[in-house]
Amino acid sequence: MSRSQPTPQSRRERRAAARLERPDHPRARRRSTATPAWRSPVVLVSAAALVAGAVLIFLALPKATEPDRELIVPPVAYPANLIRSDVIGSAAAPVVIELYADFQCPACKLFVTAQLHRLIDEFVTPGTVRIEARDIAFLGTGQPDESLELAVGAACATEQDRYWQYHDVVFWNQGRENRGDHSSEFIGRVADAASLDRAKFDACVARNDVRGPITSRTQAAMSRGISSTPTLLVNGQPVVGVPSYDKLAAMLRSIAGASASPGASASPAASTP
Repeated sequence: MSRSQPTPQSRRERRAAARLERPDHPRARRRSTATPAWRSPVVLVSAAALVAGAVLIFLALPKATEPDRELIVPPVAYPANLIRSDVIGSAAAPVVIELYADFQCPACKLFVTAQLHRLIDEFVTPGTVRIEARDIAFLGTGQPDESLELAVGAACATEQDRYWQYHDVVFWNQGRENRGDHSSEFIGRVADAASLDRAKFDACVARNDVRGPITSRTQAAMSRGISSTPTLLVNGQPVVGVPSYDKLAAMLRSIAGASASPGASASPAASTP
């Protein structure tokens, strides 16, 4: 068989064909342009998810405290009749929580701001639970030791029966860890926000005998096997980290129920500071 010959083109047809082959012709662009891989829906959705996750992590991190920024006043209150020093709750409560915390600890902030007052409303106020604060200085490095100095401020607030107010103002305004955010100036502003007598507070902070007990408590906690914060000792049973509130509440109900059963001790054994 012979090969068929192409049909001759007119001059007009040749010009039209040449225009189609030009790279700037609309039809040529449609034929040659492919969708870039980065514009794939899967890629765009994945990128958006990564960005959203990074934003959430950034927002959850402690922020630098600004010297001229007004401190957040915690939107919570404590029943005055249940506060004794750094302890809140009835002396006859069947369940005792020893709360080991470092004021620079972000997880401690989460526990305090998200769960502590739910526990107070549901268990402390009715007389089921007593919470005893055990401030320790695990995280501080350098001089001054910010964890230690924050705990010193708490001890001095305790002398004015304003421990829990100071405690909450610190956690609600917590800055970055060991970055100078918890300076003496910051601690003084916390004292003012907690309605402390500044002259008495400053004199207490300057004393040489306030830091020793905190250092000793930290060492005692380590000797009991406490190596991270927050750690809750619930009638001696350790709960490390920030538990699910529902699981913690179920644990408290179970221990309280066991304490109320026939033959159970009327109150937990005294704990050591």
